[in-house]
Amino acid sequence: MKNYLIALVLLVALKAAGQEKASSYLIKAGKLFDSETGEFKTGMVILVKDQKIEAVRQERDVSEAERAGREVVDLSAYAVLPGLIDCHTHLLYREELHPGNSVESMDMIKELTTEGDAYRAIYGAARARAYLDAGITAVQDLGNSGQYGDMALRRAIKEGLVPGPRMRCAGRGLSSAGGQLPGVIYKHQDLVDDEYRVVKGPDDGVQAVRENITQGADVIKIYSNNTPNNTMLSVEEIRAIVGEAHRYGIRVTAHATDNRAVYNAVIGGVDGIEHGYSVDDTTFQLMAKKGTIFVPTDGDSLIFTKYAELANPNDKNAGARVMGFRRYLGLRLRAALRAGVTVAAGSDDYVDVKLPFAYLSKHTIIGYVESGVPVAKALQFATYNASKQLNWVGEVGVLKRGAFADILAVDGDVDMDIHAIMKVHFVMKGGQVVVH
Repeated sequence: MKNYLIALVLLVALKAAGQEKASSYLIKAGKLFDSETGEFKTGMVILVKDQKIEAVRQERDVSEAERAGREVVDLSAYAVLPGLIDCHTHLLYREELHPGNSVESMDMIKELTTEGDAYRAIYGAARARAYLDAGITAVQDLGNSGQYGDMALRRAIKEGLVPGPRMRCAGRGLSSAGGQLPGVIYKHQDLVDDEYRVVKGPDDGVQAVRENITQGADVIKIYSNNTPNNTMLSVEEIRAIVGEAHRYGIRVTAHATDNRAVYNAVIGGVDGIEHGYSVDDTTFQLMAKKGTIFVPTDGDSLIFTKYAELANPNDKNAGARVMGFRRYLGLRLRAALRAGVTVAAGSDDYVDVKLPFAYLSKHTIIGYVESGVPVAKALQFATYNASKQLNWVGEVGVLKRGAFADILAVDGDVDMDIHAIMKVHFVMKGGQVVVH
């Protein structure tokens, strides 16, 4: 009887194993984007086995044995890219623009007190699905997720409960007093604590890092300055935070909007700078020397026009003013590149500009091209360079052996017209076809 039971268990196990279909593909590319070199190559195929890429080579060099048993996906009419990466998202957070509420000082308080965690979770899941369908297969989510809601969404995606991109999560951002909630009286500072981890000195900064890591953070986000409030972390606090995070092999990236905040964060040893709306050339040179990655969350002309229409619908000059700022952002991005700074793509997508989910993320890449960046380099910002900011080099953002099979196909003229990234024909994440 015992032997019979053992045999039955083995039979059931073998039958179950036989029913598991391995994902094995041969993908033909029209133009294949090599994100490491910034080149578009023709005549290439991608061999996929389970979650990973087995090989990328010229189709003529693929043997019959390698072809056998693979499902052929013919994308020869399209440009094939690594899945795109957004280094600065807030999937569980949304703000609405309305007249009198300027882009520079948008108010979170209404959203935090009227939506609640349950709604935010559902909203985040819907946005995660839209990001994946758009071919954005990895993101770095930088807080404003309540008490670690980003970690819960990441877990749900990993467990297959909801579809979405791979996620690096920060949890609560480490900030000086007040976070980014302007005008909150002392009695209601618990609102701040729901969104931010207020740091009270270098030793407390170390403790804050440990708290976030314990909850599952795989990146630490700090607020070197916390606009629209006017307090800042000290260099000593930043150094303590960075030292503790690096002790665990975890990167630190800093919200920093002006030159002083950027400089303090770089001196403090951070790995990345988010936003950097106003940065001196000497600070960019320091960033290049230290290898600090720059994530300019700029948007494009469409997004800026939407901002103006929603925030100032009766102001005929609002469009011209915001586009003037848009042109300035292009100047400072080109200054960063001249200094040799590594740039990675990030959208800071949380403002509802009445466009479909994930549009703002892709229009950020379009914005880099509007700023004078060549198409191939802008695509590198959102693939290979972004993999560095996410600490996933060789695993995402590239089409090469050993990387995750995160693959996107868009219109074939993307090398000439960046707007082609909006026209998605195929998405694969980890060897599983999402859009075909």
